[in-house]
Amino acid sequence: MSNSVQHQNQYNVRWEYASVVGILAIWVSMLSLKIGVGLIAGLAIFALTRFTRRGFVRLLQPHINKFNGAFMRGLFGWLPTFLTTAVVAAAVVLLGIGLNSGVRFVLATMAQQGPQLIEEALRNLNSVTASLPQVIKEHIPGKPSELFKMISKDNSDFVGYIRSFGGASFFVFLQLVFALILGVSAALMVPTPVAGGPVRPLATAWLETLERYVRCFTLLMGAQVYVSIWNTFCTAVFIYGILPAFDVVLPFRELLLMFTAVASLIPAAGNIMANTLILVLTIRYGVFVAVGSVMYLFIIHKLEYFVNGYIIGRNVRASVPEMLIAIILGEVAFGLPGLITAPVTYAFLKMHWQRWGWV
Repeated sequence: MSNSVQHQNQYNVRWEYASVVGILAIWVSMLSLKIGVGLIAGLAIFALTRFTRRGFVRLLQPHINKFNGAFMRGLFGWLPTFLTTAVVAAAVVLLGIGLNSGVRFVLATMAQQGPQLIEEALRNLNSVTASLPQVIKEHIPGKPSELFKMISKDNSDFVGYIRSFGGASFFVFLQLVFALILGVSAALMVPTPVAGGPVRPLATAWLETLERYVRCFTLLMGAQVYVSIWNTFCTAVFIYGILPAFDVVLPFRELLLMFTAVASLIPAAGNIMANTLILVLTIRYGVFVAVGSVMYLFIIHKLEYFVNGYIIGRNVRASVPEMLIAIILGEVAFGLPGLITAPVTYAFLKMHWQRWGWV
């Protein structure tokens, strides 16, 4: 009996291998074809659809079972699916309208205050660089002012990307439409028996593996949403409450909060970017203010580990250095979508390596 069970487990693991390879192939293909926005949106819609449908099933299934006729039971059996599709579609439309307004506001704020914020940060770096010994200054690769000129010149890649944002918006809209259709369809998909026989093993393994990938996505993104809220709140307390108490008023505080909120959504690397910007802006107010900023940010980010440890640590034992390596490789290979989805894919892989006893 034990031999048959062991053989069945090995048989199932082989199909699981194939499903993991398939998920990786889809991930690489979609990012290579520059449709990473659709991938991220599809994963979010898949997770939302699964969560909503399970809620409707738990709520309505006891009432549906009260029907005696098979026809009425089958007819109302579609009610959870219909309600799920309607709710998810309405949520996506409302979210799209909200994001459109939010993106427009952020871009307008960046267009107004972004150049001044960069100039202020580089001015602070120039003052610090000027106070360094000549031996150290000779080994600094380039001047901050040259970096500012590179960023602000008309033919730079950054400016070109911002200018092409409007032209790419229609392509992004198409990705979101297809993500809505495919995400809802995949979430409502259930493996069916073949001619009264058992469920196809590849179909079962594929759905289970896909659910694990989406689970890693929701774990990481959910944790990062909590981290972003926590970082933004603590940063607001710091720059609007603590620093003004010591007669230190940072410039561009609204833009700094926006940057912190958005950057904190990036696992591991987002905190580094937000902290670096705050540190650069506080350098001009003296060593004590800069050191105090570092200590405050260090404390609040250490407290974040409780959130990450509770949400992620029990399920995926992935350390911060591992996540940073995954983020760097993903960004180098696939840009911003790779930066966002690479830690999810690594967590997904490590979850299966642990299941298979490899690590």
